[in-house]
Amino acid sequence: MWKLKGCPKCNGDIFLEKDVSGWYERCLQCGYNRDMLSVVEVRELSSGKKKELVLQR
Repeated sequence: MWKLKGCPKCNGDIFLEKDVSGWYERCLQCGYNRDMLSVVEVRELSSGKKKELVLQR
């Protein structure tokens, strides 16, 4: 997932990544890093029209 112009340091593009220690966001331009406490995923249900929010920690 990308947040265009979402970096608080340089106004660059932020992307979300996950490693063994959890989720974090990183700026593509300056390398700014911030750990994420939780991530909300949107999943489509089998009907295709309803969506469900899932909170991960």
